Amino acid sequence: MADYVSLAWDLAKDGVAIVTRGLEYNSTRESLEATVTDLSPVVEGIEDSLKRLDLPIGLKHVQELKKLLAKNTEAIGKLKIHWWNCVLAPWYQQKLQKEGANLERFASVQTQIHIFHLLTEILSVLSSKGPPSLAPPTNYAHKFADPLDERFPKFTVGLDGDSMQELKKNLLTGKEQVINLYGMPGSGKTTMAQKLCRDPQVQGKFKKNIFFETLGSQIEVDEAIQKLRDHGLAKYGENPVLLVLDDVWPRTENIVEMISLKHKDSRILVTSRTEMKAAGSRCLMKLLSDEDAEKLLRHFLPSSDIDLDPDTRQILLEVLERCKGLPLAIKSVGHELRGKGTVQALRQVQSKWSQGHSILDSHQDLLARLQDSVDESHREYFMDLGLFPEDEKIPITVLIDMWSELHHLNEPASLPAMAITQELIAMNLAADIKVRRMVGREDLDDYYNNYFLEQHDLFRELAIHMSKQGPLESRERLIIDMFGNQTNPPEWWPEQQQRVVAPTILSISTDQNMTPDWCNIQAAGTVVLILNLKTAEYTLPEFINEMENLKVLIVTNYKRCKTDLRSLEPLGSLLSLKRIRLQQVSIPSLCDLKNVHKLSLYMCDVKEAFENSSIDLSEAMPKLEDLSIEYCEDLVKLPTGLCNIVIMKNLTISGCNKFIRLHEEIGKLGNLELLRINNCANFEEMPESISELQSLTILDISYCRTLRKLPDKIGKMQNLTKLYMTGCPIRELPDSVMDFNKLERVICDEDAFPLWEAISSRFSRLNINMADRDVSLNWLC
Repeated sequence: MADYVSLAWDLAKDGVAIVTRGLEYNSTRESLEATVTDLSPVVEGIEDSLKRLDLPIGLKHVQELKKLLAKNTEAIGKLKIHWWNCVLAPWYQQKLQKEGANLERFASVQTQIHIFHLLTEILSVLSSKGPPSLAPPTNYAHKFADPLDERFPKFTVGLDGDSMQELKKNLLTGKEQVINLYGMPGSGKTTMAQKLCRDPQVQGKFKKNIFFETLGSQIEVDEAIQKLRDHGLAKYGENPVLLVLDDVWPRTENIVEMISLKHKDSRILVTSRTEMKAAGSRCLMKLLSDEDAEKLLRHFLPSSDIDLDPDTRQILLEVLERCKGLPLAIKSVGHELRGKGTVQALRQVQSKWSQGHSILDSHQDLLARLQDSVDESHREYFMDLGLFPEDEKIPITVLIDMWSELHHLNEPASLPAMAITQELIAMNLAADIKVRRMVGREDLDDYYNNYFLEQHDLFRELAIHMSKQGPLESRERLIIDMFGNQTNPPEWWPEQQQRVVAPTILSISTDQNMTPDWCNIQAAGTVVLILNLKTAEYTLPEFINEMENLKVLIVTNYKRCKTDLRSLEPLGSLLSLKRIRLQQVSIPSLCDLKNVHKLSLYMCDVKEAFENSSIDLSEAMPKLEDLSIEYCEDLVKLPTGLCNIVIMKNLTISGCNKFIRLHEEIGKLGNLELLRINNCANFEEMPESISELQSLTILDISYCRTLRKLPDKIGKMQNLTKLYMTGCPIRELPDSVMDFNKLERVICDEDAFPLWEAISSRFSRLNINMADRDVSLNWLC
């Protein structure tokens, strides 16, 4: 009995200790946050002074202290307590306490030793060279006029092109006061701005009234304003001033609106990673051309080593290919190679990268600069872009499907998802491209099936690097890349007998070289499965039978010929599966997918599954609400039973040139809200039963070039609000169109426009838009 009492007492004491630590969380966090906030500007000031004094010993210590402050800042950002994770407060408090103790120990002990060492160094300099000038520069013209200033590189390339000329013209003769130079981190924006300030014509106009201030990600608006006040800008009000605000982040870009430069010829040049919409003139900082990229890397190498050896130069070009024209990446590689034997060093870099290693693994400065460009609110979405193969387009609809289930986006999910992608694009973390975009109707009704993202290779590597942080068992994403000549599991894979527990998102990239028996995965908790294929045949892995929480399945083949996708039957047992997207695959047959809500087939072979299958689609997929069939060349008719899925809301058939007509039973789809039959060259007839679709609000029949008439009773669709018919040779409207009660928008070509214009007065809210006469698909990629 005594033992039980003792055990209970020990447990109670442990519990009280844990609760106590949890209660101390706020005070520990506030204390650490205040320390970091107070120390950061002081350390920045010391670093600037040490650079001017050219004291590398002290500078190295200060930079170590900066790294420690950055680590504490990261911990403060990550270890946040919300209502859903409040139970973690004791453990978070312990971690914050540990980080604070490390910072305190470094600052109080090691810093004192380094101060003594630094004083000794300064006394030595004073005794040998006399006292250096410690007077701070008064403005940019003084501060950077010296061409040997260490902040301006002695060797630059690619800064004399169109962008430089455009910026210079805007500074000298332009009308806009605020000019924005934006682009990727490490692309050379700061160097470009510095070179502009050194230009003789620019200095001739602004003379000594040139000010250069770096803001960065940590500064607040009030602090930035105070910095500018310290320059005494107000007293220059009667003379032209050039104010350069370098590295401005979105949360402080409104500082420009708070600055008043009275002289009409004054200019504010803002460099930023995102495009500033408020700027009067904007210029994108382009990446280096192949020629300039090679010049920059050669600057770090003995040119004779390369010129005398064609094989070495070829390796150099392969290394440059991985840098993708980003100056910061090329400089990082150049510094690594400098002072080493060129041939051997280049071969080592090439060999390391060919084995799957990233440039970010060995260049921490590059990693830090790129990682700093991803703010916390976009971190998760950015890392999702690393789930797809290198140099391949990322369909935005895939991201919409993923994020809808992962982040519980409200319907229509495309709206918040597109807002997220636009923010990623604005921050230059991704670029958007539009494939097969239809002229005159882009972005209509959240139709993003032909919209894609692409990423700079280094940002993809960054996304993967960030996804791999932390132990394997605690990651949110598991990325397995088996493309290439790899026939065994990745080197980080555990012993064969151990089963890896897959996280929320699992991405597997594979080709014909992968053996099927290595994949020992337990994926019961996985919500999103992405299969990236480059193989003629593919059988779904056995572990898919255990994926009881799988909601989204994305299968994409990146080979030119279609992958023969086999053994889909296990999907029928996955009761949580809601969304499936298949691209560039051949589907042998349909199977039971009782809970699937959305099925997207893109560039697939579907004829065998649709025409030779004995399965009724309404029985196989009774909950199907959204069916999208696009660029499926062999589609002739829809699968049996489709018109019996009465809960269906969206039906899209696009780019299917062999598709001729809809089922006469289409009128059974009483809940259908959107019907899109576009870019189907041989679609020639719409059944009269379409008029029975009383819930239909959007009808899109654009670019169906053999469709010559609308159904006679089309006007019975009382809820139709939008009709898109560009590119259809329809030269007569049925009388029933006068019965449309809610029609608000029609888009048509020049021939049909007079037909609608003649009756437009009968409609109170009708807006008629005319596309170009020669409307065709705009092949942008």
